[in-house]
Amino acid sequence: MTQPVHDRATGVNYDPSGGERHAHKWGFTDTYFEFDSPSTVRLAGNRYPLAGHTLPAFIPFVEAMLGIPLRAEDRQEERVDPAVPDTSATGDLLEALEGALDADQVSLDDRERLIHSHGQLSVDEVYRILYRDALERVVDVVVYPQSEEDVRTLVELADRFDIVLIPYGGGTNVSGALAIPSQERRTVVSVDMQRMSRILWIDEVNRQACVEAGISGKELEMALGTKGYTSGHDPDSVELSTLGGWIATNASGMKKNRYGNIEDIVLEATLVTPAGVVETLHITPRNSTGIQPRALLFGSEGNFGIVTKAVIKIHPRPEVQSYGSLVFPSFEKGVEFLHALRKTGVLPASIRLVNNNEFRFGQALQGEPTFWGSLRRRLQRFVLFQLKNFDPKSLAACTIVMEGTAAEVAQQRRTIFPLARSYGGISGGSSGGKRGYMLTFSIAYIRDFFNQYQILGETFETSVPWSRIHDVTRSVTEELERQTKVHGVAGRPYLSYRLTQTYHTGVCIYFTMGFSGVGLDRADEVYHKIEQCLRQVILDQGGSLSHHHGVGKIRQQFLPQIQTEGSIKVLQELKKAVDPKNIFGARNGVFD
Repeated sequence: MTQPVHDRATGVNYDPSGGERHAHKWGFTDTYFEFDSPSTVRLAGNRYPLAGHTLPAFIPFVEAMLGIPLRAEDRQEERVDPAVPDTSATGDLLEALEGALDADQVSLDDRERLIHSHGQLSVDEVYRILYRDALERVVDVVVYPQSEEDVRTLVELADRFDIVLIPYGGGTNVSGALAIPSQERRTVVSVDMQRMSRILWIDEVNRQACVEAGISGKELEMALGTKGYTSGHDPDSVELSTLGGWIATNASGMKKNRYGNIEDIVLEATLVTPAGVVETLHITPRNSTGIQPRALLFGSEGNFGIVTKAVIKIHPRPEVQSYGSLVFPSFEKGVEFLHALRKTGVLPASIRLVNNNEFRFGQALQGEPTFWGSLRRRLQRFVLFQLKNFDPKSLAACTIVMEGTAAEVAQQRRTIFPLARSYGGISGGSSGGKRGYMLTFSIAYIRDFFNQYQILGETFETSVPWSRIHDVTRSVTEELERQTKVHGVAGRPYLSYRLTQTYHTGVCIYFTMGFSGVGLDRADEVYHKIEQCLRQVILDQGGSLSHHHGVGKIRQQFLPQIQTEGSIKVLQELKKAVDPKNIFGARNGVFD
């Protein structure tokens, strides 16, 4: 078995090769979890370090956590050809599209239309397509612009024919933002931006690059890497999501500490709207020129127009990249450490604290060890549980990525590890840190494996002040247990969480929830009822509606709790001014 490539020219830690993507599920078709014996699973393919290894502890862990059996023979069969309604596109519109674009830029193919009608909200969109009812509404046409001029032409045609345009990037959103409003009667055109994926120019003196919005994170890092640069933006979805999508959702990446969130990375962007092109003509480090049009970009979720390109900051590839890990006797001690570390001002590119459930889940995703690997594990367990008296059901862990010059990384080490010891933490080694970081890219495929066996799982996130972390995690845990009993869920629910980003005033908490849908009537609907209850609990405890996933359609109902009536009205009036005919009618956020 060949291991995934670590490309020395670009510095990326995932397989840089391309590949065919799953039509509806996550990721690439050569990668999926499967049973390789009645009691073990493996990850197919060779893209990720986890791939190709039998995982003997995984099934026992899942059965113990959920309190239900997980058997290969209980697998649900996926729909081969999900139903797709006929297109409503008229001959006049199609003739105009085909006259303005090349033949291969316009598609009425049913498979393409269905793919472009959903994101990766698994328990709603993906689960329904593969195992339940067809989507109520799908796009009528898919178009593939190849230039900003093509995009402007599409907006003009939309105005003339009174149709809806919905921008499509990597299709990875988990907020229902790509779902077609069921009440929409106009023809809906999906605008797939992925052919607009060029780096238009690089300014090495000022460390800027102008990049088309359809470029994926992987493509961006590969192209910049050959020149010795990186954007530093590294979300979980970096292989698939796009620059335009990051801007539209106000995204955050795992290396936020060093490179910033997307609003820190993007200096300027171009937004094509029905009212004209919105952009600032002179790109400067900062300016004070009144209310800036940038406000229409970040978090816009396709409601105002289409992002066609952006000028971003670029950074020389780090001289040193080093991994580390820490184990703490409890999640609470880990939080105290992170808070103290934030106060020092010496931060690694990424540091993430996982709770006990997530730590044990990661441990269950280990293959059969070699002789030396087995010896090392036994020694680690002896130190943790015999010498340090850690409780295996209470401990928590951090994964760390340090980047920069050799001097910077050395300073990070001198700060991080001694400080951790004062909070009871001990080093888990660099290999554990690297494995934990890289596991992020393969773990998303587990969701689709579970769906096959009616185990419903999804993630949701929030940002909270330091003082409210434990109130939020405790309240969500208690409410989940209560709600699953109310709805008669078989077995037990699973909940894990991690602190993925830290700030001066607080953190991002990233939850993973799952439970068995066996025996439930409309299990997918039950799941979302429960998730909505947990979201309310988060708001009640002082958390945000979202940290980086966005609002889309699944969180719209909560907006009156976080925005005043006046704030919502201002946004809606702005929408009317920019897009009076509601050409960009995705109806996300406050624009439903």
